Amino acid sequence: MCTSLSYEALDGTKFLARTMDFAFELNGKPTFLPRGYNWLSSLDNKTYNSSYAILGTGAKYGHNYMVADGFNEHGLACAELYFDHEAVYEAAPEEGKINLVSEEFILWVLGHNKSIAELRKNLEDVRIIDSDAGVMGANQPLHWIVTDRSGATYVIEPRGQGLELEEDKVGVMTNTPDYQWHKTNLSNYLGVQTTNFQGMRFGNQEVEKLGQNGTFRLPGGFTAVDRFVRESFVHEVVQKPNTASEAVNTIMHMFDTVRIPKGVNVKDNNTISYTQYEAVLDITNCVMYYTPYSNRTVYKIELTPEMINSGIEPKEFSVDFEQQVKSLN
Repeated sequence: MCTSLSYEALDGTKFLARTMDFAFELNGKPTFLPRGYNWLSSLDNKTYNSSYAILGTGAKYGHNYMVADGFNEHGLACAELYFDHEAVYEAAPEEGKINLVSEEFILWVLGHNKSIAELRKNLEDVRIIDSDAGVMGANQPLHWIVTDRSGATYVIEPRGQGLELEEDKVGVMTNTPDYQWHKTNLSNYLGVQTTNFQGMRFGNQEVEKLGQNGTFRLPGGFTAVDRFVRESFVHEVVQKPNTASEAVNTIMHMFDTVRIPKGVNVKDNNTISYTQYEAVLDITNCVMYYTPYSNRTVYKIELTPEMINSGIEPKEFSVDFEQQVKSLN
């Protein structure tokens, strides 16, 4: 369970942002992967060499650093979200193609493509294989949201017919059902508005409004369907920020409507799914903002020219997982 969105400030700064909602503790931290980073496919032990530097949320599993969201030095950004009961991968590897397990896909996207246009062309050579060989130990049903500095946003959903880019004109993505279903479902919420509904007469009774009532139709749960509707509405009506820094604050307020506290969503096996972190990716300026669940401090990491050109080793950035408080007296 996750929520993601693309966004643009009035000054033209482009963003991709997401909440990571999951029960398994991913231990994801801001992670830098340099140009030339070598990663080993779990499927066939083939080595891939990343052409572009990457900054995102990651952790090391086995031989590789895996990233769940991030951007590269050219401003192409991608995030993976759970797509349970819907993801249909290829049954077997195909000779002459790039064969991957699902959790490796972002490493390929960000390490080998500069833009949506380039990704569209190269995507024809990629196959996601139905396999338990990945570092998570079981096949991970995923779909992906991608955007670049043009601001165009697309989703990639494996539906058994290869991988294709589908434009996300809403700029929001959650989990199962598929994107087309979510988009169609928005037609059920055309009556939601930011302003009040006024009173009306029922028979001889004049009924007045009670407080702010324009948003009463918005669903209030934490299902993927509810979160998609709420975030789509907020995405559309929230006051547009002027600058990049204002946009970071705005996006985090937008995520307040979908963030899942611990204990609210308990799975059938009694594990607790919650928002482990939020990541806000400024792909215009190559800056990542990261906030863990246990500490509402916003951490900022820049993908600097020195990092891009130095050829240094991968790096995990340390964050404090205990709440930090600024005392005023």
